[in-house]
Amino acid sequence: MTRSLPDDRPDDPATSTGSDAVTDADPATVTGGSAADDRGRIKVGVGELAVATDESTLTTSGLGSCVAVALVDERAGVRGLLHAMLPTGEGRPTAASRPAKYVDTGVDTLIGALDDAGADPRRLEARVAGGAEMLDLTDAVGPRNVERVGEVLDSVGVPIVASDVGDTVGRTVRFDPDGRLVIRAADGFERAI
Repeated sequence: MTRSLPDDRPDDPATSTGSDAVTDADPATVTGGSAADDRGRIKVGVGELAVATDESTLTTSGLGSCVAVALVDERAGVRGLLHAMLPTGEGRPTAASRPAKYVDTGVDTLIGALDDAGADPRRLEARVAGGAEMLDLTDAVGPRNVERVGEVLDSVGVPIVASDVGDTVGRTVRFDPDGRLVIRAADGFERAI
């Protein structure tokens, strides 16, 4: 089963006319992502997240200062991927309507969606990628995103088992059904964590 919702979904799920795999999903818990394509890939856009309980591969691209947070409960076979833009949604009006845009609200929403899909939050493991310093700024967003991911995951007891963060290069990630996060850097380097 794959659960994801596009941002253009109706506010009232009862008025939805789609017959995709998200009809049972709570719109407040899963945002973004497109239904699996014919190659079993679910694309997660900027400020979106998606959960998979099947053999679909979750992918996201365009990770510069943004971070990808991949959470998995291997025993339950449930995975989720978040592509967050900014460290905190605190005090921002869009935090409630677009929680995946922010690391803190996005991680909380992703954990809730994974729990709803059958994962045990106590068994979750995290892999993190992105957070590059793409521009020469004194208060660069990438490092702050990475720091916030660590704080939020630590506060809920989810260990980060692997990461590929920082540097000055963009990344694309693929979260495979076996729980591996494959990272391809803009400079051509590829590795799995």
